[in-house]
Amino acid sequence: MEIVTALLLFLNGSMIEHVYKADLKSCNESKIMAESVVNSNSVVFVCKKVKAKVTIDEGTNTKKIVKVLDDKIFTGSGTAFFISDKGHMITNHHVVNYCNITKVSYFGKTGTAKILAYDRVNDLALLETDIIPKDKFDISNRDPKLLDDIYVAGYPFGKAVSSSVKVTKGVVSALAGSQDNYALVQIDAAIQPGNSGGPIVNTSGDVVGVAVAKLDFKDAMESYGVIPENTNFGIKSSILKNFTSANSIKNSEEEPKEISTEVLGEKIQNATAYVGCWTAETKIAAMKTVKTVFGQPRLAFDFACYNSCKERNPDGICQQQCALN
Repeated sequence: MEIVTALLLFLNGSMIEHVYKADLKSCNESKIMAESVVNSNSVVFVCKKVKAKVTIDEGTNTKKIVKVLDDKIFTGSGTAFFISDKGHMITNHHVVNYCNITKVSYFGKTGTAKILAYDRVNDLALLETDIIPKDKFDISNRDPKLLDDIYVAGYPFGKAVSSSVKVTKGVVSALAGSQDNYALVQIDAAIQPGNSGGPIVNTSGDVVGVAVAKLDFKDAMESYGVIPENTNFGIKSSILKNFTSANSIKNSEEEPKEISTEVLGEKIQNATAYVGCWTAETKIAAMKTVKTVFGQPRLAFDFACYNSCKERNPDGICQQQCALN
C-alpha cells in the first residue's frame, strides 16, 4: 500500500474508475481534458491523494492502481435544513443513502449527522445532529398553489463556487411532477447538483417543498427533441409533513404571516446547512445510481465503453450498451 495521486471517476456517486497520476498537476490536466470530452451532469472527476494498492503495468512499465484502500472517500454533497430547535434536519434520501459518515457544515463548524428515518419512495431523510440551530423552518400546512412565489435555498455545486448558501427565486409552474407524480410540484427556480434536499420556501418563510430533481436535458432531448428550461421538481409539503409527523416531529400550527425579504434571507441563512457524504470504498463498489425523474434506475456502466460509444451514438444507447448488470 502507498499514498498516490489518483484521478477518480464517479458516475452518479459511484466510483467506477481510478487512474494513477504522477502528481496533482498532471492529474488536473487529465481532469480538464476528460471533462471537455464528457458532457454529463452525472459524471464527476476528482483529483486527490489516496491510499491504494499499486502494481507495475507490464505493457507500459508505469504504475497502475489495483484498488483504492481509503476507508472513507468524499463522494458528494447536498443540502439540509433544520425543522426543530433540537437539531433535527431534513434532506433527500439519495443524498445520504450510501454515506458511512454524513457531515453537516453550519456557521464554520462541522458536526456528524445520524439518519433517524427515511422514506425511499418519496426520497426523504430525517437527520439528527447535536447542533443547536439559530433558526428553523416550519412546514407549511398547505401545499403550494399554482403561481405561488417561492425561493429555493441550498449549496449548488457544493462549495466549489463559495461556501455561502445560495438562493434562487421562481414560481410554482405545475402541481404535479413528471409522469403525473402528484407527490411532486414543478417549479421554475433554478436547481443544480448540490441543491438536493434544500428547502423550497414561500413568502412567509415556511417550507412548501424539498428540492429533489431537475429534468435531465439529455433524456428530454431524446424524448421530446428540445432542451428543457426551468423544469425542476420538489417534494410537496404535505408529503414532508406526513413523514415528520410519523416520526414525532412537531410542527407549528400558527397561521403564516408574510415576512420581508430581509427577514426571509436571514432565516434561510440560519436554518439551512451544507451536507457532505463520505463513503467506504467497498460500499462505493456496490452502489447503484439513483432514480431519474423519469422513474427508471440507471445502473453504473463501463466508462471506457461509454466514452467510446458517445463518439457515434446517443447517450441512451450508450448507457444500455455499457451497463454493468
